[in-house]
Amino acid sequence: MPDDQVKVNRKKRKKWPWITAGLLALLILVLTILPGRRTSSGSTVRQAVLEKGNLTVTVVGTGHLDYAKGAEVEILSGLVVDEIFVEAGDRVAQGDRLMTFDPLSVQEAIQSVLSQIESTDAAIQAASLSPDTRTVRSRNAGRVKAILISKEDKVSEVYRAEGALIWLSLDGRMALSLESPFELKEDEKVDVFLANGNRRDGTVQGIKEGKTVITLTDNGPEMGEEVTVKAKDGREIGTALLSIHHPLAIVATEGQVRSIHVTKNEKIAVGKALFTLEDLPQGWAYQQALADRQTLTERLDALLELEKSPVLLAAEDAYILQVNLQEGQLTGGDSLVQGVSGSTLATAQLTAAPPDVFVLSILVDELDILTVKEGQSARIVFDAIGQRTFEGVIEEVGGQGLESGGVAKYPVKIRIPAHELMRIGMSVTATIMVDEKVDILLLPVIALTESGGQAFVYTGRDDKSDSLTGQIQVETGLSDGDRVEIVEGLSEGTTVYYRVTASDSLFPFTAPGHRPGRNNTETPSATDGQP
Repeated sequence: MPDDQVKVNRKKRKKWPWITAGLLALLILVLTILPGRRTSSGSTVRQAVLEKGNLTVTVVGTGHLDYAKGAEVEILSGLVVDEIFVEAGDRVAQGDRLMTFDPLSVQEAIQSVLSQIESTDAAIQAASLSPDTRTVRSRNAGRVKAILISKEDKVSEVYRAEGALIWLSLDGRMALSLESPFELKEDEKVDVFLANGNRRDGTVQGIKEGKTVITLTDNGPEMGEEVTVKAKDGREIGTALLSIHHPLAIVATEGQVRSIHVTKNEKIAVGKALFTLEDLPQGWAYQQALADRQTLTERLDALLELEKSPVLLAAEDAYILQVNLQEGQLTGGDSLVQGVSGSTLATAQLTAAPPDVFVLSILVDELDILTVKEGQSARIVFDAIGQRTFEGVIEEVGGQGLESGGVAKYPVKIRIPAHELMRIGMSVTATIMVDEKVDILLLPVIALTESGGQAFVYTGRDDKSDSLTGQIQVETGLSDGDRVEIVEGLSEGTTVYYRVTASDSLFPFTAPGHRPGRNNTETPSATDGQP
């Protein structure tokens, strides 16, 4: 063998011991640093100490700023609107002009009231000279659906037995409610078959107290009549008894029926005579005429003030919500002063809301809505006002959910004091505090193990086998998704051990029977670290 080849082989033999020694050292290092991976690949053991702290569970909802509930502004009826100075969304101050009236219409209204006062004075005089009778007139337009009185009936007896003398339908609709065997959508059309077999068109109004509400015309169908409802494809929905959708009971408690002036199913106008009573207590007609005169006098005084300056002024600061009048339109016209033909009371055709408070309309997830109650406090953040926080109070919790992306969301209204930076329609995020506990024992949620609907923790660890020991069952309380209250099973200061894997952060544990809120704020937490 040549000398050069012998030298090369010797060099190779000298390198192998060093390579072998390096591999052995690396293997020892790996086994020393990562002993836990021998028994639990992909996990590490951590520990936490059971300590006292505070826990607040919150629910978060988003929505928009809106006006508070509006109130009606009274406007004297029978006047012609000359000019309107406001529109929906305007803010007005006390004393600002809202609208003006045609002076001629004010004068005509004054003359009309004076004429009515003269007629009322004659009625007052005649009340003591003629037998006491009283004609009851309708103050509303509608349809007569039931007449429960007959001639010579004592109205007090009928009223005690029936709760009304006549039933009127005010909105032209009858109604029924039933449990549908299949889903019906709002505004869906159905067929309603009357007891005589005639068909009427019905419309689904919605769900109330678990039953579907359907309305139909009040022209013909009778109060208490049993009807059959079918879908447009012929499927039967069920049977139900008809009731008046918007009923009005006509009542009286004194006197005897002298005559009845209407018939069942008759459509009547405002002021229509319904029935006449006799044998009234002494002086009733006189007292009624005096009351009518007082009403007319108050109207006359208001008209005389308008004659000086035919302007409607804002009684207080407000936001205008709706203006239901137009220039050149006659105001009011529906409500009658009882017993005085043609005279009208003040009616409201303009609505306004207070300027010092707003309402937030937010939507809350169906998983959280049962924890939201009226009176709870909420922290409000506006997208357009930076990080500034405002305080509000839950005013109303809706009972009808709205579907959004396959999940039901429920409307919640939050009352909040107005601020100069706020604008109607602004986007808001509301954080509602639904539960809070102070000075309770807490552990990280991930430290608990669930089995058979029970929660357990481990209080020991075997370093040699890298296994967890000392399993103890615990009772849990409030949870916010990160931490959980320990009600029973452990004492303060106890150290527990648990394994953490990469998937734990994706699927956090929820203590049995204690669903966490969607968001939380918290103070000192249980100690969490690695041993």
